[in-house]
Amino acid sequence: MKRIFIILMLLSFYSMFAQENELINRFGSFSHTMDSTTIPYRMFVPENIKNEKLPLVISLHGSGERGNDNQKQIELHRLATVWVETENQKEHPCFVIAPQCPLENRWVDTDWTQDKYDFQNTPISNELATVISLIDSIVANFPIDESRIYVTGLSMGGFASWYLLMNNPNRFAAAIIMSGSADPQMACEIKEIPIWNFHGDVDLSVPVGGSRNMINAISNCGKDVLLISDPNNSDFLNNDSIVKRIMDSKHIYTEYKDKAHVIWQESYDNWLVREWLFSKRMEK
Repeated sequence: MKRIFIILMLLSFYSMFAQENELINRFGSFSHTMDSTTIPYRMFVPENIKNEKLPLVISLHGSGERGNDNQKQIELHRLATVWVETENQKEHPCFVIAPQCPLENRWVDTDWTQDKYDFQNTPISNELATVISLIDSIVANFPIDESRIYVTGLSMGGFASWYLLMNNPNRFAAAIIMSGSADPQMACEIKEIPIWNFHGDVDLSVPVGGSRNMINAISNCGKDVLLISDPNNSDFLNNDSIVKRIMDSKHIYTEYKDKAHVIWQESYDNWLVREWLFSKRMEK
């Protein structure tokens, strides 16, 4: 019986690996240069685009996926691949880009162990400036719905997501940010952007205070923040009134109890999180 169980587990693991690898292969491999900085990136282009403009999802990886292989940033945590699954594309066709930060650099030049930093005194990194240039290029060359440009990132990419919002509050329709930190003094500048922020309450890599500071600051700007302790809880998912409240909310904070830094795949795999994101559109 034990041997059969192990075999079934191995088969299940192989099946999941094969499925994820198939999703990875849907991404083209490219690079983008601005001035003297070049970053590799992967891009997914939806099939059968019919004279319509579609959303763009920008996926920003963490420190462990840095490099120049143009592969690691889409292999882990479902950060990029979840958006290109067949069912998701059927419901929410979208473009996806996943840039890769070089090994010795950072999306945001700040100390990750601090729970906040001064945005005004933290110049944009060459790498993140190149990401902005890449977004501009994608918008110029593909049928992108500019009212539905979304950004998501984890860990180092969470810092980057916050930075992009603070750098241009009128560019992004919504953000899913995980395990990052930012400048609470900028909260009122980005208060109109829908944000679902995630953090583990025993994160030893990026202090949970980084998320708490930003959420409290947004709340102090007069914005309601919905607190959802675990969106994977079946009591939430099966409760129509709670689901509606989540979908109607502009700002949501999820702080996983007794969880550390890596809380990402379980969050991206939640259908409600994805539905919430695609429901948001910039107001004209």
